[in-house]
Amino acid sequence: MILRYLAISMADAKKSTTKKLQSELKKFFESELAERAAAGMSDGSCIKLLIEGENFYFLREKKANKLITAERDNPEVTFWIPINTMRRLLSELELPGSGLASMGISIFEAIISNEEDRKIKFKVHASFLTLWAKGYFSVLKAGGPELASYLARMGFSGIAQMKEFLKKIRG
Repeated sequence: MILRYLAISMADAKKSTTKKLQSELKKFFESELAERAAAGMSDGSCIKLLIEGENFYFLREKKANKLITAERDNPEVTFWIPINTMRRLLSELELPGSGLASMGISIFEAIISNEEDRKIKFKVHASFLTLWAKGYFSVLKAGGPELASYLARMGFSGIAQMKEFLKKIRG
Protein backbone atom coordinates (compact mmCIF):
# COMPACT_ATOMS: atom_id res chain seq x y z
CA MET A 1 0.00 0.00 0.00
CA ILE A 2 2.76 2.43 0.95
CA LEU A 3 4.76 1.53 -2.18
CA ARG A 4 1.71 2.14 -4.35
CA TYR A 5 1.15 5.52 -2.69
CA LEU A 6 4.82 6.44 -3.26
CA ALA A 7 4.63 5.37 -6.91
CA ILE A 8 1.49 7.46 -7.45
CA SER A 9 3.05 10.43 -5.64
CA MET A 10 6.21 10.18 -7.75
CA ALA A 11 4.18 9.96 -10.96
CA ASP A 12 2.14 13.00 -9.94
CA ALA A 13 5.33 14.92 -9.10
CA LYS A 14 6.82 14.03 -12.51
CA LYS A 15 3.64 15.19 -14.29
CA SER A 16 3.76 18.45 -12.36
CA THR A 17 7.45 18.96 -13.20
CA THR A 18 6.81 18.18 -16.87
CA LYS A 19 3.89 20.64 -17.03
CA LYS A 20 6.02 23.35 -15.40
CA LEU A 21 8.91 22.69 -17.79
CA GLN A 22 6.54 22.70 -20.76
CA SER A 23 5.12 26.03 -19.63
CA GLU A 24 8.62 27.53 -19.24
CA LEU A 25 9.73 26.19 -22.63
CA LYS A 26 6.59 27.48 -24.30
CA LYS A 27 7.23 30.93 -22.82
CA PHE A 28 10.83 30.78 -24.06
CA PHE A 29 10.17 29.51 -27.59
CA GLU A 30 7.17 31.76 -28.14
CA SER A 31 8.96 34.86 -26.79
CA GLU A 32 9.63 37.86 -28.99
CA LEU A 33 13.34 37.03 -28.96
CA ALA A 34 12.77 33.44 -30.16
CA GLU A 35 10.28 34.64 -32.78
CA ARG A 36 12.92 37.04 -34.16
CA ALA A 37 15.55 34.28 -34.14
CA ALA A 38 13.33 31.86 -36.07
CA ALA A 39 11.66 34.38 -38.39
CA GLY A 40 13.70 33.14 -41.36
CA MET A 41 12.81 29.49 -40.80
CA SER A 42 10.21 27.88 -43.04
CA ASP A 43 6.86 26.59 -41.95
CA GLY A 44 7.16 22.87 -41.34
CA SER A 45 10.57 23.11 -39.67
CA CYS A 46 10.74 20.72 -36.71
CA ILE A 47 13.30 20.36 -33.92
CA LYS A 48 13.03 17.66 -31.27
CA LEU A 49 14.15 18.55 -27.75
CA LEU A 50 14.80 15.85 -25.15
CA ILE A 51 14.91 17.26 -21.63
CA GLU A 52 14.66 15.14 -18.48
CA GLY A 53 13.46 12.19 -20.53
CA GLU A 54 10.58 14.22 -21.98
CA ASN A 55 10.09 14.96 -25.68
CA PHE A 56 9.20 18.44 -26.85
CA TYR A 57 8.94 19.62 -30.43
CA PHE A 58 9.69 23.12 -31.63
CA LEU A 59 7.82 23.87 -34.85
CA ARG A 60 7.36 26.73 -37.27
CA GLU A 61 3.72 26.93 -38.31
CA LYS A 62 2.00 29.84 -40.01
CA LYS A 63 5.20 31.88 -39.58
CA ALA A 64 5.07 31.47 -35.80
CA ASN A 65 6.92 29.41 -33.22
CA LYS A 66 5.05 26.59 -31.56
CA LEU A 67 6.02 24.09 -28.86
CA ILE A 68 4.19 20.78 -28.59
CA THR A 69 4.63 17.42 -26.87
CA ALA A 70 2.78 15.30 -29.41
CA GLU A 71 5.15 12.99 -31.29
CA ARG A 72 6.26 14.31 -34.69
CA ASP A 73 7.83 12.41 -37.53
CA ASN A 74 11.13 13.40 -39.09
CA PRO A 75 12.53 16.30 -37.08
CA GLU A 76 15.46 17.88 -38.90
CA VAL A 77 17.50 18.10 -35.69
CA THR A 78 17.33 16.50 -32.23
CA PHE A 79 18.83 18.18 -29.16
CA TRP A 80 19.50 16.48 -25.81
CA ILE A 81 19.56 19.27 -23.23
CA PRO A 82 20.42 18.78 -19.53
CA ILE A 83 17.77 20.32 -17.30
CA ASN A 84 20.31 22.59 -15.55
CA THR A 85 21.44 23.97 -18.92
CA MET A 86 17.86 24.56 -20.01
CA ARG A 87 17.04 26.34 -16.74
CA ARG A 88 20.17 28.51 -17.14
CA LEU A 89 19.17 29.46 -20.68
CA LEU A 90 15.64 30.25 -19.54
CA SER A 91 16.96 32.49 -16.77
CA GLU A 92 19.37 34.25 -19.17
CA LEU A 93 16.41 35.29 -21.27
CA GLU A 94 15.26 37.41 -18.31
CA LEU A 95 18.58 39.24 -17.88
CA PRO A 96 18.80 42.88 -18.96
CA GLY A 97 20.63 43.18 -22.25
CA SER A 98 19.99 39.57 -23.21
CA GLY A 99 19.65 39.29 -26.95
CA LEU A 100 19.98 36.95 -29.88
CA ALA A 101 23.78 37.12 -29.89
CA SER A 102 24.20 36.43 -26.17
CA MET A 103 21.70 33.56 -26.27
CA GLY A 104 23.39 32.10 -29.36
CA ILE A 105 26.78 32.28 -27.68
CA SER A 106 25.42 30.63 -24.51
CA ILE A 107 23.90 27.80 -26.56
CA PHE A 108 27.08 27.29 -28.58
CA GLU A 109 29.18 27.27 -25.38
CA ALA A 110 26.92 24.54 -23.97
CA ILE A 111 27.33 22.55 -27.20
CA ILE A 112 31.13 22.65 -27.01
CA SER A 113 31.28 22.20 -23.21
CA ASN A 114 33.29 19.29 -21.80
CA GLU A 115 31.05 19.15 -18.72
CA GLU A 116 28.51 16.34 -19.25
CA ASP A 117 25.92 17.93 -16.95
CA ARG A 118 26.06 21.13 -19.02
CA LYS A 119 26.70 19.83 -22.55
CA ILE A 120 23.98 20.12 -25.20
CA LYS A 121 24.22 17.16 -27.55
CA PHE A 122 22.57 17.10 -30.94
CA LYS A 123 22.06 15.04 -34.03
CA VAL A 124 21.29 16.42 -37.46
CA HIS A 125 18.90 14.19 -39.39
CA ALA A 126 18.44 16.42 -42.45
CA SER A 127 20.87 17.18 -45.23
CA PHE A 128 22.74 20.45 -45.45
CA LEU A 129 20.51 21.50 -48.37
CA THR A 130 17.35 20.79 -46.37
CA LEU A 131 18.64 22.86 -43.45
CA TRP A 132 19.55 25.64 -45.88
CA ALA A 133 16.19 25.51 -47.66
CA LYS A 134 14.25 25.56 -44.38
CA GLY A 135 16.16 28.60 -43.13
CA TYR A 136 18.05 27.07 -40.20
CA PHE A 137 21.12 29.17 -40.93
CA SER A 138 19.02 32.34 -40.76
CA VAL A 139 19.02 31.84 -36.98
CA LEU A 140 22.78 32.44 -36.99
CA LYS A 141 22.35 35.52 -39.18
CA ALA A 142 19.73 36.88 -36.78
CA GLY A 143 22.43 36.88 -34.06
CA GLY A 144 24.14 39.69 -35.94
CA PRO A 145 27.82 40.66 -36.02
CA GLU A 146 28.44 39.76 -32.37
CA LEU A 147 27.43 36.12 -32.91
CA ALA A 148 29.17 35.99 -36.30
CA SER A 149 32.40 37.26 -34.72
CA TYR A 150 32.16 34.69 -31.93
CA LEU A 151 31.55 31.85 -34.40
CA ALA A 152 34.47 33.01 -36.56
CA ARG A 153 36.76 32.89 -33.51
CA MET A 154 35.54 29.31 -32.98
CA GLY A 155 36.47 28.37 -36.56
CA PHE A 156 33.12 28.91 -38.27
CA SER A 157 33.94 31.87 -40.47
CA GLY A 158 31.72 30.87 -43.38
CA ILE A 159 29.17 28.49 -44.78
CA ALA A 160 31.88 26.07 -45.98
CA GLN A 161 33.02 25.48 -42.38
CA MET A 162 29.41 24.93 -41.29
CA LYS A 163 28.87 22.44 -44.09
CA GLU A 164 32.08 20.57 -43.22
CA PHE A 165 31.13 20.50 -39.52
CA LEU A 166 27.69 19.06 -40.33
CA LYS A 167 29.27 16.47 -42.60
CA LYS A 168 31.55 15.36 -39.74
CA ILE A 169 28.81 15.05 -37.13
CA ARG A 170 26.45 13.20 -39.48
CA GLY A 171 29.13 10.55 -40.02
